Amino acid sequence: MRAAAPPPGSAARITCGDVAVAVFDVDGDLVAFDDRCLHKGGSLSRGYVRDGTVTCAEHWWRYNLRTGERVGSPRLCLRRYPLERDGDAIRVAIPKTPVGPFDA
Repeated sequence: MRAAAPPPGSAARITCGDVAVAVFDVDGDLVAFDDRCLHKGGSLSRGYVRDGTVTCAEHWWRYNLRTGERVGSPRLCLRRYPLERDGDAIRVAIPKTPVGPFDA
């Protein structure tokens, strides 16, 4: 899927079929994760981005945006998707079959 890149320090939500992806700009580096908090499924793209983390707006779970790990519980990890820049846009690769959090 292809979409506009988010501004620095923020997030963008993009969807492809049933898959929602949150794309974050972390100090100029783009990362893409499931747009679903592991706690209750809240949208992470609507969360608060600060200091390399995103905080879910629903129940305050925090994730490291470099690793996808939940802050304080590194065994809980968001699914990451590969992406690439294409001019002012980005392309996110959504696999046809589910992948684990460390497959991307």
